Amino acid sequence: MARNLIFMTGATGVLGQELVKELLKTTDVEIAVLARAKNRMTHKERVEKILTSIGLDSHLGSRIHVIEGDVTHHKFGIKKADLEYLEHECKTFYHIAALTALNGTEKECQQINVGGTEHALELAWDLKKKGKLERFIYFSTAFVAGSVWDHCSKEDELPAKPVFANYYESSKYKAETKVREAMAKGLPVTIIRPSIVVGHSETGEVSEFNVIYPFIKLFAHGVLSKIPTHPENTFNIVPIDFVIKATCAIVKDPRSVNKAFHVVAPKPPSIGMLLKMGKEDYSAVPPIEVIDPKHFSKSKMNPQEQMVFSMMEPYLGYLNGQLTFDTTNTREILRGTGISMPKTDDAFLKTLVRYAVKVGYLAI
Repeated sequence: MARNLIFMTGATGVLGQELVKELLKTTDVEIAVLARAKNRMTHKERVEKILTSIGLDSHLGSRIHVIEGDVTHHKFGIKKADLEYLEHECKTFYHIAALTALNGTEKECQQINVGGTEHALELAWDLKKKGKLERFIYFSTAFVAGSVWDHCSKEDELPAKPVFANYYESSKYKAETKVREAMAKGLPVTIIRPSIVVGHSETGEVSEFNVIYPFIKLFAHGVLSKIPTHPENTFNIVPIDFVIKATCAIVKDPRSVNKAFHVVAPKPPSIGMLLKMGKEDYSAVPPIEVIDPKHFSKSKMNPQEQMVFSMMEPYLGYLNGQLTFDTTNTREILRGTGISMPKTDDAFLKTLVRYAVKVGYLAI
């Protein structure tokens, strides 16, 4: 019988993998992970491959259990025996699974982010009423308020009239709204809101190059030469090790029940810092022209650049938005834990880029 069972969706993703690793290293919990068959691999084979890649395959079957399911299905399509197992043993439920692609379609984001959260909440209520569930931890996003407006996002509320840059943001807003409705009805909830998750603070290491990395690659490789922004505009990135350690500390503290936490950079880097680094440290990077968004016209680009720029448009809110984040809850709960808010300065940017160059993602 499991001593302290955690159930987790999204364990095969970037954040999920690191969270599993941290929990196995620092606690004695057992973890049941949801997985589905994909790319001709069974659900168990996928998890085993990932665990092997991070050196944790020895825990499979002992501290890690694999449950077949899909977040787009009613109660994730989990088999009866597995549902009964969760009802008997599960104390903590992490819902991390989401479509995080900023260019995801409305249908995809609705199905996975909103529908998946509805199914997670349905299951969470069952585990609370029939079983031992003590906490539902929902991974939202710091951009749930919408990234393209001048606004200070509060941790314990959602804005009445958000301004979204893409369907990812709007779907996460809808999903968090449903989580907050469940919280108001008595489900014990903790909401984690990370900003753009990037590599490790000391090494730059990351298992997948998502969100901000493809944007950097377009300019580093000379695919795009113009950017509609201002040098002083910032982009909020947060190292993955801070996200994981902060999350574990937040969840461990009973004061975190029914609260939300911005897991973000207090002083995010600027576009100017990134361009300066490219110019000084990577002379092979083509020059990048910064254009005031008010005077920018996509029609003045060549056909190839227009096509690429269209693909990049869902990302522009992260370069031109004035969204800032209240971190009162996060700072208060981390006080005394030894976990500091992250520094995302020039040195950190260099660490991220050096790692991406080292592994061949950036050819500069």
